[in-house]
Amino acid sequence: MESLMCLPMDDTAMLCWLKNQVTVLEAWREELTCRPETSISMITRLEKHRSWLREEISRLDPGLKAA
Repeated sequence: MESLMCLPMDDTAMLCWLKNQVTVLEAWREELTCRPETSISMITRLEKHRSWLREEISRLDPGLKAA
């Protein structure tokens, strides 16, 4: 089995990227809610992912919890 190599990451850049992903998911959700062919299950899955992502951001950036 191959061993995985961990590369150092710029936490600030990663948090910025993650926060941008939340923004994209929110925009996508807004667009989907305007389309009549969108199923509620699709919006629910998207919302679950957005919630999970926000929880991960909070876990990685403890300063957000105080704000």
